[in-house]
Amino acid sequence: MRYILVLLLSFSFIYSFEYNLKPQKVIEGVYCFFGKLENISKQNAGNIVNSCFVQTKEGFVVIDSGPTFSYAAQAYAKMQKIAKLPIKYVIVTHDHDDHWQGNSFYKSKGALLIGPRTYEQNVLAGMETRMHRILGDALYGKTKIVKLDTVVDNNLTLTLGKEKFEIKQLEKIAHTKGDLVIYLPKKKLLFAGDLVFNGRLTSLRDGSLLGSLDALKKIDAYHAKVIIGGHGYKTDSNATKLLEDYLATMKAKILAAQDNDIGMDRITKEVSMPEYKKMKLYDVLHKRTVSDAYRELEMMEEDDE
Repeated sequence: MRYILVLLLSFSFIYSFEYNLKPQKVIEGVYCFFGKLENISKQNAGNIVNSCFVQTKEGFVVIDSGPTFSYAAQAYAKMQKIAKLPIKYVIVTHDHDDHWQGNSFYKSKGALLIGPRTYEQNVLAGMETRMHRILGDALYGKTKIVKLDTVVDNNLTLTLGKEKFEIKQLEKIAHTKGDLVIYLPKKKLLFAGDLVFNGRLTSLRDGSLLGSLDALKKIDAYHAKVIIGGHGYKTDSNATKLLEDYLATMKAKILAAQDNDIGMDRITKEVSMPEYKKMKLYDVLHKRTVSDAYRELEMMEEDDE
């Protein structure tokens, strides 16, 4: 009886929040848990990210491990229902904390962790993450920060079960200073991380408008049949289009405003872009993104003088 009670308590602790994860089959052998188009909150326990996995004959490869240890544990349980295979690799697309805080769970299962140099630079043992601060100790639970096994500076290719994974940083700075894409040439599928959003707006707080646009062009040049972004549900070959249009339109409007001597104090009113109000998080992110883009383009003009 005591043994059963311990097991029940342990289960309750690990699964302190029920994420109700449902793996969606994107194409044969590729599945994703698609996150909510929201900001992090206690109500969603950080479930705002797309965390995906690729099934090979030798094991699974996870792309972004999600927001918490508990999330990863529940995702793993769903994977095992699809196939009783080990987790061989976890690839982190960038260092924003909604994408990698399931790492410690997968590490406990023997997975090798791969990610960008910025993870090593910006993710420090003992630091309080944004996720921890918002969720609190109970929901954050057993989540821990762990080191990567392999750091990708520019590119890396790995093969598992005859499936090739081409991992590459496309730009020095785009969404962040360390965005990785993962291309599967046999499947013509590309995992874009937060270089691609759809259904909701993006942020430039750690990135670059110009770098993001350049990265999107390079993603398009792959001519992938499937493109899976870090947030949003669209996964076809046109998954980049809405974000490209949004950022390109913003760039053009800001440059025109600068030509007309419109300053920072007026730019968010001038570049309101109401046609994008239907996008999730418009009210939260748009003004900040315009301001960040304005500063970047202003500095570019100063450098050209």
